[in-house]
Amino acid sequence: MNYELSKRHFDALRKLREECEYEDSRCDGELIFVLRNKLSPGIGDKTLSDLEGWKMIEAGINQWFGTPGYRITELGRQEFETFPQKKGRPRAKHKLSPLPSPLGKAKGRFDR
Repeated sequence: MNYELSKRHFDALRKLREECEYEDSRCDGELIFVLRNKLSPGIGDKTLSDLEGWKMIEAGINQWFGTPGYRITELGRQEFETFPQKKGRPRAKHKLSPLPSPLGKAKGRFDR
């Protein structure tokens, strides 16, 4: 199948994976379809229809509310894992050294 995942597709898969894992952990392995309003507002109908056409997600009816919902499929999980992730920039290690004091050597309370 010929498809190219964009950042919005990747974001939709990431959010669906998180929500599906959460729902699966609560429901003892029952397959619950994630409601549309639980997804980010930036995930549009075009993105969801693209992913559904590529068989990366599946649509179904949420059993609690009777409204349409979505689940990520095994193909969607595999594509999510192969998507190149951004690596964080290594933090600079600043080595601070004490500066010489213009006042002289520091004295403690009991020093004379």
